[in-house]
Amino acid sequence: MLLRYIDSDSGNRGNRLIILSMCFAAVFGSTTLFSQVEGDTTVAATSDTSMLEGDTSMLEEVYKDRIAALEDTLFLKKEQLEAANFMVRQGEVRNTALANSLTTAFDSVKALNDSLTLLGSIYDRVEAESKQHLEQLSALGDSIARNFQREQALAARYDSLTVLLQEARQDLALADSLERSTSDSIAALEAILAALEVQLSENKEGLSGMYDRLKLALQSTEEGHIDSATDMKYVEHLREAVDYKRKGKGFKLFGGGDETELNSYRFAELIDYMYWSQLGGSYDQALNLLARTYYQQDKKIFGALTYLKTIFLFPDTDAGKSAAEEFEKLVKKEDEVGRLYYEVALNPDSMNVGNEDFYRYLHFLDYIRNLNAPEARKYFISEGRTFLAYYPGIFQADQITLWVAQAYHGLEEYNAEILALFKIRTMYPESDFLSYVTYTIADITVKNLEQYELAATRYAAFLDEFPDDVNAPQALLSQADIYETKIKDYKQAGDLFRKLTDTYPDDELAPQALFRYATLLTDKLASPAGALAVYQEILSTYGADQDAGTRALNGLATISSDTRQYEAAVTYYLDIHQRYPEANEEAVKAIIAAADIYEKNLKNIDATIHTLHIIVDNYEEYPGMKAINKRIQKLQKKQ
Repeated sequence: MLLRYIDSDSGNRGNRLIILSMCFAAVFGSTTLFSQVEGDTTVAATSDTSMLEGDTSMLEEVYKDRIAALEDTLFLKKEQLEAANFMVRQGEVRNTALANSLTTAFDSVKALNDSLTLLGSIYDRVEAESKQHLEQLSALGDSIARNFQREQALAARYDSLTVLLQEARQDLALADSLERSTSDSIAALEAILAALEVQLSENKEGLSGMYDRLKLALQSTEEGHIDSATDMKYVEHLREAVDYKRKGKGFKLFGGGDETELNSYRFAELIDYMYWSQLGGSYDQALNLLARTYYQQDKKIFGALTYLKTIFLFPDTDAGKSAAEEFEKLVKKEDEVGRLYYEVALNPDSMNVGNEDFYRYLHFLDYIRNLNAPEARKYFISEGRTFLAYYPGIFQADQITLWVAQAYHGLEEYNAEILALFKIRTMYPESDFLSYVTYTIADITVKNLEQYELAATRYAAFLDEFPDDVNAPQALLSQADIYETKIKDYKQAGDLFRKLTDTYPDDELAPQALFRYATLLTDKLASPAGALAVYQEILSTYGADQDAGTRALNGLATISSDTRQYEAAVTYYLDIHQRYPEANEEAVKAIIAAADIYEKNLKNIDATIHTLHIIVDNYEEYPGMKAINKRIQKLQKKQ
């Protein structure tokens, strides 16, 4: 059996014989020799061969089990070896599959690399095209900017044309008014002569010289004894009026009866000619006649003021005394003209003027210019214009023109007022009222005419011409207000508020402008950081003023709270109490606001109680103290 096993596996025969020899040696204690000669293994016989042969069966029995176990072990090893070989073959298969996968992955990577190369070339092309597009966009942006500049220039020209158009319309309206006046005056001389012949008959002796002179002047300058260039000019005007009527244009008189059919032009021409011709020394009587005519036309204020004019200009004449008697019958002490009469007419010394007609007339205008009745203002405008016509070269001409403009304002005739103010700028360029007039024109434009863009332009022109004028800060504030509230250009408004403070830092409007600027930054320009800086500037520059300081700290606290800077907000609120303890109401409001932040936002009950105790300890007269104590008690229960 052993030999059969040995022969069964000749491939491992040598190793197995060695193992068997070692086993024999261990069992029998004798030496078993194995030798190999030229690759063949032979068994060398021991000295006791017979013993070996006799005990073979016993040896087989002894080692039968061991050999069987060894066979089993060798069989298992063989099975394991075959399993290992199978696993190796499987690994080779997997390696082959992995190699194939790697080859596929390599191909994919190569394809990806090719794609990346292609993408790079596409990117280079896109970059080049984008550069071209950017250059085109840049050129387009430059073109848009140039178009915008041209549009702005056109807008500015449009605004200028709008102003010119408005002024042209005003001039046309004025020309139309003058044309209507001229139309009303067509051949009015015949009506004047007819009316004078009837109405002046009561005082024929005093006024016949003026009537005859006027009548003769219409016929011939030689017969009329025209002795001055002024008379010649006015008579020529009257001749033209008569010729205009004779051409068939016609005229229209207002009123009903023979004595009341007197239009406004008739009165204007009559008054003007009375001044120029001096009425042959009968001017005072003519005034009283004119006053009575006004009353016949139910123009009582015009009549009363004309009587008053006689009293002013001729207080010591029979006409002046007669005017005082008539005036006292017509007016009442309680009305405005009546009070003026009792102040002046019954107290001639109160006039305090010299004997010269010029000063008496000027003083008369000064007295009546502030009367509130619309009819009185209209009368003053007429008298003021007549005064300027009669004394064209006086140094008070700009003052009188300003009074006329103010009378137009009282009548709410704002365009006429602006025209009168422009007349001062044009005719009296050295006037002391020039800056005031320029500012007032802009002020009327925004407040009364509500032409906001034109007003902003006029304020700007005023500031350019009079930057040091007392009204310059207010003009700048008004201009900024227009841009903020009317034009809605918040950036421009903010710049103007800033300019006001920088240019006029000591003016009382400077802190107001800064507050308006801070509000714009917060509400319209979305710049809370900028607003914080402005409020800090107000606090450091104008903080000595309690109102400015408390408003600035409240602004700082509000912005801090809105941006969740709660600790900073509390500090600003409590700083109101520290800086301005006498500002009781504002200080208490600020302390309560700080306590609210501690309780609701910072969740600090102890700090809330401590803050409310500031009110209890420092403001005992606070009307809401009971509510404060009750709140403290509720908070203490939460501790």
